[in-house]
Amino acid sequence: MEEGITYAQLSQEDKERFEDDFAEDDYVPDFIPSEKLNKFVFNADTVDEVLQDLMERGIKVAGGDKLGKTIIFAQNKKHAEFIVERFNKLYPYYNGGFAQRVICDDSHAQTIIDDFKNPDKDPRIAVSVDMMDTGIDVPECVNLVFFKKVRSKTKFWQMIGRGTRLAPNILFTDNIDGEYSGKRRFLIFDYCGNFEYFKVHANGYEGKETKSLTENIFNKKIELIIAMQKSTYVEDKYQEWRVALIEDCCRSVAELNKEKVSVKLKLKYVEKYSNTSAFTCISEGDKLELSTHIAPLIVSKYEDEYAKRFDNFMYGLILADINSKTEFGSIKNVLCETALALEGRISIPQVKDKLEEIKKINTDKYWEEKDILSFEQSRRNLRDLIKFVVDSDPKSSIITNLKDVVIEEKEGATLGAAYNFEDYRKKVNRYVEDNKDALPIYKLTHNIALSKGDYEELERVFTKELGSSEDYKREYKDTPFGLLVRKIAKLEHGAAMEAFSEFINDESLNQRQIAFVNKVINHIEQNGYMEDVTDLQKPPFDKPVSVTKLFDSKTVITLMAKINKIRENAVKTVG
Repeated sequence: MEEGITYAQLSQEDKERFEDDFAEDDYVPDFIPSEKLNKFVFNADTVDEVLQDLMERGIKVAGGDKLGKTIIFAQNKKHAEFIVERFNKLYPYYNGGFAQRVICDDSHAQTIIDDFKNPDKDPRIAVSVDMMDTGIDVPECVNLVFFKKVRSKTKFWQMIGRGTRLAPNILFTDNIDGEYSGKRRFLIFDYCGNFEYFKVHANGYEGKETKSLTENIFNKKIELIIAMQKSTYVEDKYQEWRVALIEDCCRSVAELNKEKVSVKLKLKYVEKYSNTSAFTCISEGDKLELSTHIAPLIVSKYEDEYAKRFDNFMYGLILADINSKTEFGSIKNVLCETALALEGRISIPQVKDKLEEIKKINTDKYWEEKDILSFEQSRRNLRDLIKFVVDSDPKSSIITNLKDVVIEEKEGATLGAAYNFEDYRKKVNRYVEDNKDALPIYKLTHNIALSKGDYEELERVFTKELGSSEDYKREYKDTPFGLLVRKIAKLEHGAAMEAFSEFINDESLNQRQIAFVNKVINHIEQNGYMEDVTDLQKPPFDKPVSVTKLFDSKTVITLMAKINKIRENAVKTVG
């Protein structure tokens, strides 16, 4: 797009297409300048690649399954019309409403703008010609696509301003932080060299791999299909479910749009797994192919985000049961709490209709039988009800993306019949979550050093009020009280940013260095601290460039000191 089209540089196949498109009276132009591209010369492949890049790398909502509100700045009316036409061809299952043109000549332009401002309505993508460059306030807008050249610096910054409004109560997903609550950033896709022209952040940002809900669900279905290859599940009732899962996965692969570049690149795998025979007995190699090459391509047509979150959760519970994972107990508790929450909403007709199914989840019989098919039946019965137990604040959602992480494995040990380790842990978690304003906990979440009195108060609560010192040691071993609180309550975003303000405010840092510091901040926010600074040499911090290559030795030492100080504030006392 920047250099135009030179006839002599084209392949033979492209020369023939060029001649078909541009020859007039036997005259074939040698060159089509860049300023004419996207004005009267529209290249389908270019538009397709731009749209697919946006759909794959743009900030998303609904657990990563749906693109966040997006404005595409088009060159002119025909260009906007062509973009929408190509989008509908690439993504026909959105039925023509997902991307819509917004131009002053359209009588219904204001209606489209009003719908775009509504976070629950389509369009998700507004393809605008001048109408949305300035003066439109859409806080949910998180992606801006510059598909035209802008040469007025004032207008350029006004257009960027469309993404600067805050949206605090929405869950977003991107390739920088994964899923998070509240708008942290917006992305700009500049395909026409505007940033380079104005000399602003021409190199962009570095992302990381983030899996959507649909990708996670697909991978878990594959895990279930593999699990039911074993003789434990030889009975017909299990094999019938396995066949249903295979057909579902196979159908998802077969329905992929082979015109998309991302699908074309994986066509060998798409064709292989479009046939149910490929799922007959899945090997480790097949599993790797499916998770690496197929799962990221899968698209969900189901709109209910909370139902999909519940699917992901329940498949995780079933796999934890099959594999005897230690976290099964905590996942079980979440399901029981969800069922209790639904029991409190019987005034909703859909909930009342399923009351018997809901109530059995909190019975001893249900958990004594603990059959994977009964879990699957619960998933089917409850998935469409989950939206009724989710508050407007996304952070209060009951169903979350629990990761299947093995914390510890121990075989052969037995627990006394009278002891239920979940009770003490549950009390500790509840106390920390319910008492975040208590001084010791407030200090820990805000990176303020503890006094001796603060430490003694935590010791009293954990070893006397909530249980005994034996209970604490049994569950948390030698974990210091402060680090335990940090693990549960995390570190406040503002406190983490303040701790690293020296780096954040350093204008000499390049894009890669800033991305690395943000990665460290995100890790500490999510985990409360970093256990060992040598972790900076391990995943996810070692890719694409190690810390020692990114920073000089003095800066690395300063960074490590900041990380150690945050941990020390949860362990050492002052005064």
